[in-house]
Amino acid sequence: MARYLTLSRAARLAGVKRGALQTKISQGELPTFEGMIELGDLLRAYPETEVDDTTELQRVDRIKMKAVPRTMRDRGALPDIDTLHSRLEQLSRELARSRTEAAGLRDLFGELQQRLEGLGRTDPAFVGLKGWLGEGLGRIAALAPTDELVVRDSLLRVMTAHVFVYPSGHDYFVEGSDNILEAGLRAGLALPYGCSDGSCGGCKARLLAGKVKPVRAPRYTMPPGEQREGMLLLCCHTAVSDVEIEAIEALSGADLPRQEVEARVSRISRPNERIVVVDLKTPPDDRLRFLAGQYVLVRAGDSQPQALAIASCPCDDRQLQFHIARDGSPLAEYAWATMTLADRVQVQGPAGDFILDTDSPRSLVFIAWDEGFAPIKSLVENAFALDAAEHVHLYWLHPPGEPPYMHNLCRSWQDALDGFSYTPWGMDAADPAALDEVLNGLVEAHPDLAGQDFYLCAPPALTARARAYLQARGVPRDQLRAQSLTAAG
Repeated sequence: MARYLTLSRAARLAGVKRGALQTKISQGELPTFEGMIELGDLLRAYPETEVDDTTELQRVDRIKMKAVPRTMRDRGALPDIDTLHSRLEQLSRELARSRTEAAGLRDLFGELQQRLEGLGRTDPAFVGLKGWLGEGLGRIAALAPTDELVVRDSLLRVMTAHVFVYPSGHDYFVEGSDNILEAGLRAGLALPYGCSDGSCGGCKARLLAGKVKPVRAPRYTMPPGEQREGMLLLCCHTAVSDVEIEAIEALSGADLPRQEVEARVSRISRPNERIVVVDLKTPPDDRLRFLAGQYVLVRAGDSQPQALAIASCPCDDRQLQFHIARDGSPLAEYAWATMTLADRVQVQGPAGDFILDTDSPRSLVFIAWDEGFAPIKSLVENAFALDAAEHVHLYWLHPPGEPPYMHNLCRSWQDALDGFSYTPWGMDAADPAALDEVLNGLVEAHPDLAGQDFYLCAPPALTARARAYLQARGVPRDQLRAQSLTAAG
């Protein structure tokens, strides 16, 4: 009997990223059925020598762990005993049913073979049919009692629960003691939520299939009618079995409400003389929902609100990061000279549609100029969390004479992830020939430009020149997203 797996589950079993499977699918090397992958096809695409190599997956997991705050990382690696017992019990029932079905099919085909032998016919077609049946039964009898991917799938189902989200079709895993919301945010999904502690009801979703159990007592009271419809709070439940939920994810900027949040300054750093990096922490019951690549209005001290790109990933829970250029603006001067830890900062937003195309199977190329790295950093980390592409390439253009202000961070990404490459490039932003040199080098490294999705954030002149250059060389318009630095401060 055919056994179909979601893309996420298949990627975990094979020890590769979702992007690697999407590439094989787009190249016709791996068939799918309604977006699902049959286990046998996965086995043929990834024979045992490749299946055993999980280095890349482990590196991806390490990147993901760096992308979330410590409070979310410090959780038990194992589900609680009741959850483990329930999953093992369900798996045992399925195993018993499968064994019964397999035994019945073996008996049925064995009897069919005996009846064919008893007919004694000798015409070629009949003899060929008997031979085909005999060979098939022989192959079944010779099958190993265990199979690498089948064993892994069984272990995966015990250790983690698989969540499928309607109507988006996205899916992810609940590990350890995570609640369903927490696991989805860590996976890079833009699920609905507000307080994430059971107070507001913002993470309501409908349970369509599977078994869940509460992990905290909510302060929000679910209306009786919604209870009867199967509504639950994702932040207050964990998945016991594989589950299906109906939840409205934010897929574009228009899907998110405008919010006003007062956050506390948690860290200030000055990596060079031109940039100050400010980290904020929002209150537990008043977080900011946003998509990677968006921007907000920020006001600190007596400064007027200023548009700034969010440099952190939505999977960072309550953390917001901003890279503020020392450009003479009141906010920049305040951040550079006056701001202290525990200062209160007003944040309004989010806004903007400079976001990832999460359904694209293509590799990703990011091009940033200096502080234009802020929204690019958010997009790159979100791509890591989503396993959005097999290959991710970052070109960070910066003033000559010094490395980019987060050079070591990008180098650590490159060291930790085989599918990520990083190219810093010092250049004069006012020299068009310097940008052409960068773009010529990019074309040499990526001759199949139409097979990439491009994301650019730079001053208007650089953005316009890069866009025209890439489109003239065959990059489709819908595969090139750009944001001018002036659009986000």
